Amino acid sequence: MSISIIREQDSHTISKIKKKYDVFRVITMKKGNLNTIEFFNKDGAFRGFGKSSKEAYKKAKKTLKNYYGI
Repeated sequence: MSISIIREQDSHTISKIKKKYDVFRVITMKKGNLNTIEFFNKDGAFRGFGKSSKEAYKKAKKTLKNYYGI
């Protein structure tokens, strides 16, 4: 299992998410062929799972949007 923190300098889309939803930490994990991305903010952790990082990112972003009703 590998875990890493994604910074705003690493991705432009991450900086947009951080500003819009007040996210303070973005973590990516890889275990076998399963990728996970987690967004953390004051309301909790929002996770997305997928076979690729892109798919996991889309699902995590979708859970964040669904929670806030946007």
